[in-house]
Amino acid sequence: MKAVIFDLDGTLINSLENIASCMNSSLHEAGFATHEVEKFKFFIGEGSYKLAKNALPNQTNEDDIQKVYTRFIEIYEDNIYENTQTYEGIYELLKKLKNTNLKLGILSNKPHKFTEQFGIRFFKNCGFHEIHGQKNNVPPKPDAQAALNIAQKFNLKPEEIFYVGDSSTDMKTANNANMKSIGVLWGFRPKEELIEHGANYLAKDCEELWDIIDSNRY
Repeated sequence: MKAVIFDLDGTLINSLENIASCMNSSLHEAGFATHEVEKFKFFIGEGSYKLAKNALPNQTNEDDIQKVYTRFIEIYEDNIYENTQTYEGIYELLKKLKNTNLKLGILSNKPHKFTEQFGIRFFKNCGFHEIHGQKNNVPPKPDAQAALNIAQKFNLKPEEIFYVGDSSTDMKTANNANMKSIGVLWGFRPKEELIEHGANYLAKDCEELWDIIDSNRY
């Protein structure tokens, strides 16, 4: 393998508490019920609009979904780094990867401007060549297009790239893009979900993730 693309939330950073807090504030302002933090593990992963839709009751009308989504974006932008940190071992892993010839990228369904901000705040000197979030003109994951765009930027074939993530969305993205998938077990979704959706490898911690990547690079 010649490159590694990482998901962001639930893979590189633990942002669950902050995302839950900001969405709950938006829900409360709009008069809807809020949720326990743990429930957000199953709301997150398909972009901020889908997050709002998942957090709202079934059959909520489009206007209310849009209102909750828009307000969430405003609240999140004002509190973007609160209660958010990298997972244990991530910086050590990235330091080792930076010292290889592997190209590194981030691909998230978080809005692009926020993904770029996290790239600057947390990963400025970590060797990432491409950092991409959700853009209006590109379908969100699990559509393959954004991942294939990064492969093109890397000037690599998709099958030369690992895609690393914590959810079924990530495993499906890798499969749709013809990339090899690595499911991480410290994220938001259970091991069974990753296996069910075709994870090629599973990593319980960053040391195991390094071993998988290192033993397959060329």
